[in-house]
Amino acid sequence: MSYTTIDLNDTNIRVGKGEQILLNSPGYAVIKDDKIAFGTQAEKLNRIYPRSTHDDYWYRLGQDAIQTTSNQIRHNADLAYMQLAEINAQVGQTGKWLIAIPASFNQDQLSLLLGLLNAAHFAEVQLVDSALLASMNNLTEGEHIHLDMQLHQSVLTTLETDDKYNVTASNVLPDAGLLGIYEKCAKLISNEFINQSRFDPHHHAESEQLLFEKIPGCLRKLDTSPMSKVDLDYQGKHYSVNISREAMEDVLSPIYDGIYKHIEDAKPLLLSHRFGILPGFKDKLSNVSLLDEFALFTSVKNYSTLLLDTDSNYLSELPVNELKKDSKRLQVTNSSTTDITHILLDGIAYQLQQQDCYISADNIIEASLNSNTLFSIHFNDGQYLLEVENNAQGSLNDIIIRDTQALKLGDNIKIAGSETNATLIKVS
Repeated sequence: MSYTTIDLNDTNIRVGKGEQILLNSPGYAVIKDDKIAFGTQAEKLNRIYPRSTHDDYWYRLGQDAIQTTSNQIRHNADLAYMQLAEINAQVGQTGKWLIAIPASFNQDQLSLLLGLLNAAHFAEVQLVDSALLASMNNLTEGEHIHLDMQLHQSVLTTLETDDKYNVTASNVLPDAGLLGIYEKCAKLISNEFINQSRFDPHHHAESEQLLFEKIPGCLRKLDTSPMSKVDLDYQGKHYSVNISREAMEDVLSPIYDGIYKHIEDAKPLLLSHRFGILPGFKDKLSNVSLLDEFALFTSVKNYSTLLLDTDSNYLSELPVNELKKDSKRLQVTNSSTTDITHILLDGIAYQLQQQDCYISADNIIEASLNSNTLFSIHFNDGQYLLEVENNAQGSLNDIIIRDTQALKLGDNIKIAGSETNATLIKVS
């Protein structure tokens, strides 16, 4: 059966087929002169037209009246409907839709969402809890906690595994959204521009927009480096400042601490990829695993038959035994008894000669371990073994690597925060 997946998180609504992302559409709407822009286009205008920007219509999804300059819009549900209709039109004809929904949506909002989807001509729809879907490949017996972030809040979802994978509780953290993080980042970077070059990006709407567009890249850099350079070009002039990881962690620490107090260290924590760019956030957490950004889409691909063949409008539990059978069938289909001869890195096949090798961040195979090593492969007792190095976060076939893993032909290795994507192959 043909199906398309939507990850309905307002930081970035992602639409995919398999693991191919077809569309990104953040939860922004800008209403200007009776024209409405959504998604990425609206995100690039929201600081230029702040009074015309709506960024909470998914967060406050409902039919209460809101203030707006458009006669087409009465309430947040109208904006949500219009963005859904635009997504449907952009993606084109499809079969069934699997839509991943955060546990922060209440029953009234779920019912309203189903009505909006029907009005926007989503023909066949299956709703499923997004934390459950993103975590399925990494759940073992007992309780786990999944943490994800939205524009205005974060959501802790408790998942329990016995004979079923089951969502048992959820907790909304209202002061831990991406927008609040960006505001603190913008204040720090702006102050540094003022101190270092007497330029205030907040003084003009256009330069403020440019500043906010630089924040994600700055955070990604600081997650792995002690310093990040931020460049702004405005009105023919170039401005540049250096932002330290220490300073960024300091301004973000109140938000971090507000999240930490809700996390129970005794339970394994599965962290959404959206937290992966926050410098220092993982450092004070124990028993934590960072999920791959495609984890949700991989689960859909692996267990699509089970997910699509159900009578329930909204899935918050799935049978473990059936998932394991599905997974075992998948492994039989994808595996082979023939031996591994090469590792494919960035389109180039390198021969494995039954000796230790160390793969660095620039996709180079080296003979010894160093500070740039992401993972290593060792030959022992007739098989190749995989280990991640230097505290890297890696996944094997989209399942987080927690210890040494035996490799088989066709296995795929990914490292979080890196473009490294390796596959074990046979070259005759």
